[in-house]
Amino acid sequence: MEYIKLDNKQIPIVEEYDVVVIGGGTSGAVAAISSGRENLKTLVIEHFGSLGGSQTMGLVTPMMHNHLEGNPYSSAIDEEICDRMIECGYGMEARGNKGLFDPQMLKVILEEMVIESGSDILYHTSVIDVIRDDNKIKALLIHNKDGITAIKAKCFIDCSGDADVVKYAGLPFESGDKDGINQAVSLRFNMSNINIDKFGDYLESIGQKGRNEYPNFHTAVTRDGNWPMNTLFEQKCEEGILNEDDLKYFQVFSVPGKPYDLSFNCPELGGQKNVADAKYLTNKQIQGKKAIIRLTKFLNEFVPGFEEAYISDIASMVGIRESRRVIAEYQFKTQDVLGYIKFEDGILQSNYPLDVHGGDDNFQYVEKDPSQAYFELPYRSLVVKDIDNLLVAGRCIGADFLAQSTIRVQQPCRAMGEATGIAAKIAIQNNIPFREVDGKLVRDRMKQRGAKL
Repeated sequence: MEYIKLDNKQIPIVEEYDVVVIGGGTSGAVAAISSGRENLKTLVIEHFGSLGGSQTMGLVTPMMHNHLEGNPYSSAIDEEICDRMIECGYGMEARGNKGLFDPQMLKVILEEMVIESGSDILYHTSVIDVIRDDNKIKALLIHNKDGITAIKAKCFIDCSGDADVVKYAGLPFESGDKDGINQAVSLRFNMSNINIDKFGDYLESIGQKGRNEYPNFHTAVTRDGNWPMNTLFEQKCEEGILNEDDLKYFQVFSVPGKPYDLSFNCPELGGQKNVADAKYLTNKQIQGKKAIIRLTKFLNEFVPGFEEAYISDIASMVGIRESRRVIAEYQFKTQDVLGYIKFEDGILQSNYPLDVHGGDDNFQYVEKDPSQAYFELPYRSLVVKDIDNLLVAGRCIGADFLAQSTIRVQQPCRAMGEATGIAAKIAIQNNIPFREVDGKLVRDRMKQRGAKL
């Protein structure tokens, strides 16, 4: 490989903060709100021009239920976001789940809440390297239209989803299953001008159940091959209108505030080693658009209700379920999920299942009284090992491959974000590294704010 050496390049330090959050996505936006509300001088750096990450730029809606009675929120900020979405008419509650939302309006609500917290936002900016001094990160090198500059901070929160700061800092990480293969990626899209009633009548006529018991219109492939639309999909695959990849996964949701729209959790585009690779993501963005055109043409021509429908949005980012995972003070384990393990420093509670797309779902859970059938994620899984002032939140936390699949969804990610902002306050106040922060204090502070822990 050929290299270019940069000599004598002066990088200006443009600002210094208490906390810098890298990535303003599902975890990062909440981390910035949480840190700002602790009166810390906070900056969130975001590659796109909006907050929300997978939720907004990736069109991942709705939030999944945590499979606990009443869907209790481990993060008060999470519940507040949902309430504000409902109040403005672009959110909805169903079965106790307030997390049905329009991704476009969520961009506005998250931005408002971050600004209200006193935190700063820097859009259209990427972290390109890390300046380390032994066990501390001193600064980040960032790039935007101003060129390459540096930002200093007392502590950093990696909410990039892909553990970018961990990688740039030269710290170890894991990725993929036992063979190093990451979960499948997807590229989501939305369609408008759909006759929802006609589509619903069609699904009921071929045997789809559950339309009336769940106000949010929702249908999903069942993995046993008995999904009512399988016959039509397979027929059109044989005719060459669809291809085999289109049969992998098909799922749609309605969008609050948009009665003639549906949001599609497909096409699913497969996985490989290192799905965060730039060339791979580029290829999947191109391949995904081709699949979307193929699917929408099929829907227009052969599925009742879609005759005059059209594509209204294609996700700006590929949906990644799992890529890099950090080495933390505590690696969250599959057995913690299956055994419903509780922790003194637990910062979230959930019973969301182990969820690996295309993988085995025949797991043996420990029998528990329903009131105890949930697991907790410890604060220590957010604390990056061998570095003093770095936390992570989101899908890249310290967890094994299977355990990560249950905490990668939006409710846990928001709870992690809230916890990191609180931990930053404790660390800075006491001038201690994150590993010495008492996670029980983080949990207590979350409960004071209104978390249902």
